[in-house]
Amino acid sequence: MIYLFQFSRALRYFLSLITSIILISIDSIAADDLVELPPEELARESVLPVFDKPIMVKNRNVSQEQRLEAGLYYGWAMSEPIFNVNKLGLAGYYHFNEDHALGLIYAKNFAGLSNYANQLHDQFSLDFNRAPYPEYSILADYNFNAYYGKISLTKRGVINTMTLLTGTGGITKYIHKMYPVIAMGIGEKFFLNAHWSLRLDLRLHIYQGPVPFLAKRMNESDKVPAYTEFSERMNYTTNLDVGVNYLF
Repeated sequence: MIYLFQFSRALRYFLSLITSIILISIDSIAADDLVELPPEELARESVLPVFDKPIMVKNRNVSQEQRLEAGLYYGWAMSEPIFNVNKLGLAGYYHFNEDHALGLIYAKNFAGLSNYANQLHDQFSLDFNRAPYPEYSILADYNFNAYYGKISLTKRGVINTMTLLTGTGGITKYIHKMYPVIAMGIGEKFFLNAHWSLRLDLRLHIYQGPVPFLAKRMNESDKVPAYTEFSERMNYTTNLDVGVNYLF
C-alpha cells in the first residue's frame, strides 16, 4: 500500500514536469511571432472630448482687435486701515490687437471711515475725519492678454476666458493734494457672449501719501490740524475690482 502511494505521487510530479515543459515551449514559440494590429484598434492613453459644435471649440469666439470696450466696476481696498474701503469706477479701453490694450480708469472713493477707524473712535476718541482722505483716482491702464481659453460647463455651452497682466500709472487725488501712483496686477475676464463679460482684477497700488495720524491732534479735544501738517510716506494697498464690461 505504501509503495502504491509513493508511485502515485511520483507520477503526479512527472506529469506536472511534462506539462510545464510543454507550456514553456509554446510560450517561447509565440514570443518569436510578431502580431501587428491596425492603429484604429489600439488603445489610446487619452480621449479628447466630443463637442456638438467643434468649430466653437477650435476657433476664437471673441475677437477684440481694433475694438473699444467700456466697463463699470466696484472696487474694494483690501488693505486700507482707516478710510472707507469701497469705490466705484468707470473704465474704457482700446484694443490694438488680440494681445495689447490701453485704457483709462476713473475711480471715485466712498466718503467716511473704515470699521477699524470707527472702533478706534469709540475706544480712544480718535477722530480720523481730521486726516486728509482720498477722493478719486485717474489711471492709465495697460493690458497684456496673456492667455485666451475656454471653459465648457455643459455639453452645448462654452465660456470664453482671458487672463490679463496689467500695468497702471496715474494720480490719486486727496482732499488737499494729488499724488502719483503706479500699480501692477493680474485680471481675468469671463465672456458671457461676444459683447458682455465679467472682469476681476487684483492690483497692488504704490504711491506717496499722507500718514493719517498726527500726535496730539487726533483726539476730539485737540486742536483741529491743517492737512499740510500730516507727514507723508510710501503706501501699499491691495485692491480687488469686480466689474461688467461691454465690447463694442
